[in-house]
Amino acid sequence: MMDQSIQKAKDWFSGGAALDEMQSYQSRLKLWEIEAAAAFPAGARVLNIGCGTGREAFALQAKGFHVTGVDISETAIEAARITAADRNIDMDFLVTDGMSLPFEDAAFDAAIIWAQTFGLFHGEESQQAILAQCGRVLRPGGLLSFSAHDREYQQAHFAQYLWGRRFYPFAETDLYYESFTLKELRGAAERAGFRVLACKRGQVYTKADGTILHCLCKKE
Repeated sequence: MMDQSIQKAKDWFSGGAALDEMQSYQSRLKLWEIEAAAAFPAGARVLNIGCGTGREAFALQAKGFHVTGVDISETAIEAARITAADRNIDMDFLVTDGMSLPFEDAAFDAAIIWAQTFGLFHGEESQQAILAQCGRVLRPGGLLSFSAHDREYQQAHFAQYLWGRRFYPFAETDLYYESFTLKELRGAAERAGFRVLACKRGQVYTKADGTILHCLCKKE
């Protein structure tokens, strides 16, 4: 049976409004994403978990990486496949909830969980499960980059949308992201057996967009 939080995410991100918003973004990386991707080896095989309609995937592919995108939303994946076909790009997009990735061990050089998707896995058990899956499919020495909402920033600027660790950005649903401190995000990576290379605040496009937290980790 699918976890309730994952089902809520699937329902929301399969809807028209959410898809329209995802597709409105250009295929370009945010400033912190450019910094993270600079650590990936040239031509790396990259797994994009929670790829949505493909913003990060297409941007990374354009930089010479070989990207496989996975997402829980069938409609988002279909939109990404259509875009890939329209652009004549050979890229795999698969439907999965991320908790049991359909890939062999050590299949990728890098994995990303961007767009704060990590916070949609509610509770330590689910978060450790997705990080363990990343560890399984990464080669020894492979890199993991993942991001989360910055709870201190949210408390300072959007306290009305916070309930403890829960950040509710969407008025039409009770779907929420778990928010984190830098210490909490680093701790999650370390408990999963990764060596943390960097864990910091990152800029989106402009200062007005606020900050997010992101960690770059290495599989030993």
